[in-house]
Amino acid sequence: MPNADIRSLSLPRWLGGGAVQWSTAFAAMFFLTTSCRTIVITILPVHGLAYLGSAQAVSVLFVVVSTLGVCTSVLLPVLVRRIRTRSVFHVAAIAAVVAPLLLGLGGFPLFLAGMVCWMFATLAFEVSLNLYIMHHIRRRDLAAFEPKRVLFMAIAYSVGPWLGIYLESRVAHWLPYLLTMLVAVTTMVYFRMLGLREAGARERLDAAPAPLRHVRRFAAQPRMRLAWSMAVARSAWWATFFIYVPIYAVTTGLGEMVGGALVSMGVATVYTVTLWGKLGRRYGFRTLLVGGYTISAVTSIGVSVLAGSPWLGAGMLVFSAFCTSTIDGAGNMPFLRAVRPLEREEMAGVFNTYRDVSQLLPPALFIVLLRFLPVHAVFGAAGLWMLSMAWFCRYLPRRL
Repeated sequence: MPNADIRSLSLPRWLGGGAVQWSTAFAAMFFLTTSCRTIVITILPVHGLAYLGSAQAVSVLFVVVSTLGVCTSVLLPVLVRRIRTRSVFHVAAIAAVVAPLLLGLGGFPLFLAGMVCWMFATLAFEVSLNLYIMHHIRRRDLAAFEPKRVLFMAIAYSVGPWLGIYLESRVAHWLPYLLTMLVAVTTMVYFRMLGLREAGARERLDAAPAPLRHVRRFAAQPRMRLAWSMAVARSAWWATFFIYVPIYAVTTGLGEMVGGALVSMGVATVYTVTLWGKLGRRYGFRTLLVGGYTISAVTSIGVSVLAGSPWLGAGMLVFSAFCTSTIDGAGNMPFLRAVRPLEREEMAGVFNTYRDVSQLLPPALFIVLLRFLPVHAVFGAAGLWMLSMAWFCRYLPRRL
């Protein structure tokens, strides 16, 4: 662990100078990298529906892209050790510039390639930033940092989904893609401004084990398995929200603009994450997580019950997102508290497969479900897996 004196950094004089906490600097970085993702996040399912014609076919599309993402996540630790964390971040930024270019050119093959590139950029940003966080932020400070990180990400998620749809449908088709490219370039400039170098020791490079050994080592640790399962359930709920809320809005006649607004309003409820973080520190994060998964489950099932009335279903979707935001008060702290310092690179790469698995499992499940049931049934299914995770959260350490 680094010494306490590197927990702050000095900005260049042309940006105002002064000392800034690493936690704030990294939270701002998460805002930028998340913005690269969110500006087009509601455009993707809407365009997928236009290209393929049905929600079931869109599910197949996301399964294919997410499968490639899972393979990428497992191999990213090898890439980190080959070219180092800083270079992986550079590659992610380049991919974040190329992805919107491909998405905006038109035609399904380029759209598919753009989605794959977009997924890779998201994963590479996440892995490299997690390594920097574990290197620069002390374990005892993670409880305060995680709500701040989630809050900054929530700002991007609450603006981006609606903004992307609005710019494309009301201003110019190419504008959200251009904006995403500019944000990616800004991310690279900010990264270089911070002067971040490497996040980990290089001396074990030649002895790095194979990716499958990383997975076996990860799976052998119960706390890692539980942290990963919790992250999958939480992220899968939000993946369902991002993919199927726009489709629900379009298929029920509410329109794509309402779909984008619902996504942004739902994510805006995550602004309460600092409140949940304080409650978690006061009463225990295990209590927070058990309660959060439970109320998320109940309200998600409520969406399916009320979805026959489009506007009632829309209102319940936003309320369910608010309930799910309680879980984000803990963020990825179960993993960050459990990982061993000498296994950061390997375990971070395996842990981050939660994002790809959470993108993969819901569409894979819904390929079958949507063959027999309407779109709103996916939210009831999400409620069931959140309810099961509330049960498993009882096995978290009491002093998390």
